[in-house]
Amino acid sequence: MKKSLIALTVLGSVATIASAQSNVTLYGRADGGLGKTFGGKAQMTSSYKETSMLGLRGREDLGGGQVAIFNFEQEVDLKTGAGGSWNRAAYVGMGGGFGEFSMGRRTTPQSDTMGVFDLNGTANATSALKNLGLRADGSLGGNRANSQFMYTSPTMSGFQARASVVLKENKTAPAAGAADTRKTSYQLAASYKSGPLNLGIVVASKMAEGSADRTGFALGARYDFGSFIVSGLYTQDESRTTGKGFGLGVAVPLGALTVGAQVARVTSNPSATREGATAIELFANYKLSKRTLLYAGYGGLNKEGKAINGTTGSNTFGVGMVHRF
Repeated sequence: MKKSLIALTVLGSVATIASAQSNVTLYGRADGGLGKTFGGKAQMTSSYKETSMLGLRGREDLGGGQVAIFNFEQEVDLKTGAGGSWNRAAYVGMGGGFGEFSMGRRTTPQSDTMGVFDLNGTANATSALKNLGLRADGSLGGNRANSQFMYTSPTMSGFQARASVVLKENKTAPAAGAADTRKTSYQLAASYKSGPLNLGIVVASKMAEGSADRTGFALGARYDFGSFIVSGLYTQDESRTTGKGFGLGVAVPLGALTVGAQVARVTSNPSATREGATAIELFANYKLSKRTLLYAGYGGLNKEGKAINGTTGSNTFGVGMVHRF
């Protein structure tokens, strides 16, 4: 009996020490509702506003202010319960006073820096910028990248920088006999925050050696006046087929309720049928708590916008609930 008590005491002490040095957190988000997508009919939705997902993240104290980190995250379909592989994040890295370095699949510098300039969080179905291929957090090749080496600096006097590289050899090889247009690609991003002002910039190198590929960039600014927030973004897509465009938005907080409107427009596109594509977004979000909100959203497209979006429908709308844990 005494030996058992001693063993339990020792195990408890070891567990306490381990938990003090490292931790693993289970987290997630669930978005369900009723909505109609472009060209579709009203039905139950999953991830209409924010992507439903489940994740694991952890950190271990290495001493001297250094930590080891990891993150695994996958999407979950609330309609069926189906979940994919770790398609949203799968990386490992280190952090400390120098900043953070990570390796694997994760969000890009653009995603982590520029997403704030879409005032409705780049809503999956209604985002005006996203519906024209100009999304604030991913117009330059997407908001996530495989096989990515990424560095994030510490914040100094409001400034923060991010940089990433994806090596040519980690990209999908061409079919036998086809030309190899793969190219090592880079992203550099910087942000500045001072009180109500947010500024951001990102530059991305060509992702491949194709006639439609070029250097892409995005610039964003956001200002909180207290009674309302305004935001603007301009981007030149890495792909010439998407072109250049801008987005403008305003959000008005009314206690627990926030209402807003955003518009996006393509200003330059190689296709005459897509020149002048315009999208609008109207949204309302009501916070029930820090982790739960109700939402309503509407998105609209003109004729050229439908051509870019690849849909016959000119509007989408939905209502739902998001809960985070």
